[in-house]
Order: sequence, then C-alpha cells, then structure tokens
Amino acid sequence: MADMPVLKLYYEGPSVRILQMNLYGLNYRYNGLEVTGTFDLKTQEVVRDFQAENKLVPDGIVGPATWAALLGQVRSVQNKLNSAGFDPGSPDGIYGPKTANAVTRFQSANGLVMDGVVTPRTRQQLFNPYNKGDYDTRPSSASIDSLDPYVASLARRFLELCRENGLDVRILSAFRSWDEQDALYAQGRTAPGPVVTDAMGGDSYHNWGLAFDAAPFVNGRVDWNNRELFDKMGELGQQAGLEWGGNWTTYRINLLDLPHFQYTYGLSTRQLLDGARPPK
Repeated sequence: MADMPVLKLYYEGPSVRILQMNLYGLNYRYNGLEVTGTFDLKTQEVVRDFQAENKLVPDGIVGPATWAALLGQVRSVQNKLNSAGFDPGSPDGIYGPKTANAVTRFQSANGLVMDGVVTPRTRQQLFNPYNKGDYDTRPSSASIDSLDPYVASLARRFLELCRENGLDVRILSAFRSWDEQDALYAQGRTAPGPVVTDAMGGDSYHNWGLAFDAAPFVNGRVDWNNRELFDKMGELGQQAGLEWGGNWTTYRINLLDLPHFQYTYGLSTRQLLDGARPPK
C-alpha cells in the first residue's frame, strides 16, 4: 500500500482509524483504546507501548519505522490465518473487519474466547500450535526453582548480595500462572479493585519463569513505603545481572514495578508466544 502519513497527538482521519484498528486487533487495548479516527491520549499511550516493546523510540509519533512494524505484525497474523484455512482476505497489514472475523472463527475452532483480538492465548495457538511446553498450564509458585535455571541463579546471587548488605529481602512471586495473570488483568476492568497490570496471561515475563517480585522486610513485615530500601534492592539486583522494574524510565510511572526483577534473554513476550525459547 502507499506510504502511510506521519501521525501524532490530535490528528484525525482514516489513517488514524487504521492505526487504532491495528493496535486494538493486536491486543493493545488495555487502557480503553477505541477506534474513533482521533489520535487521543489513549492512542498515544498504546503507541508508546508498542514502540517500546518493538525497540523503537517511544515518542508516541507514528512514523515510517512504527508503521513498518505495525503493518508487518498484522500481515504476519493474516498470513498465519490464511495458512490455517481462515481467510482474512489479502495480507495488506490492515486489521479490518474481515481479519477480525477470521480471528473470531479461528478462536471458535480452538476453544478460545471469541473476541476477534489476537490475545496472548490466541497468538500462541496461531503461531505455535504444537507448543510442547507447559507454561500455560503450570501453577503459580514463589519458589526460585520455578524460574528458568539461569534466572534462578541470578535470583540467588541477588539474595546473597542483599544479605551481605544487611537487607532482609524475600521473593514474593516467581512463576505466575496464566490464569492468575488473567485474574490480575481483570482487576479494575471487569473485576473489583484497582488496575495492577496491563498484561494478560502469557504477556508477562512472570508467565515464562523469567521474572520475579521481591520486597524488603523490616521487623518481619514488608516495608512497602521505604523507597530507599527498594532503591538499594534495585542496585543490588542490577549488580547480579538482573533488569530492575524501578529503573524503567517510561512515560507511565508505576510504583508497582519497584519489586520487579527480570532477565529476558532479549526476547519479547510476543517472541515467546510465537515459540522462541531461551537457550539451554
């Protein structure tokens, strides 16, 4: 198709509708994104998320690189649907009604929630139908042993460093089941409580054994309000070779990231859903 125009906040028109249809169809809809044809603040937020996840500059401006990544991902979905016998029409990179209908039919045939959106479970079934792992059925665990072996070794080194520096730090969550992740995602949306995550089951590194949450204990209880302790934990976690959530400098400041540590092997959750796995 012809080159797409550069889009940014407050622009309007059919190209903005295509942008929103693609983002929504690829499951970037957690913040209430709607297909309106107006580039509003919600659209800017998910554009930045998409850019960050695809290692693009997260400036919220949809230029050639962002368009290429976005259209390319939709084309890959359309090609997979065609290969599976669910005709989405020509693989044009636009997540229109025919593509959404094909996704819904694919979901129906595979016992998935039928919403016409490429949710993580839908993506895994479409891109990795012969998955031999048990990630999507494994129960939650706070044990270090539930993590990827190398990530577990980094977690143990992190706890050693904390002890050496006089910190009582304990792991609260390691592997998290996909069902628990879905329940957390529902909170503040379709279930009571505040929003605590933008990730559905399969879209969090916890669901792949590549992340854990830890917190400092003082007098036998978690001290959630001591930012100094969390900052020290973050410093020690990075010394151990981990990525610390509190060090993320995104446009959305989320204090819930302070307990989070991960090691991803450079893989995105989309690649993991598609079948990529860490080296053994």
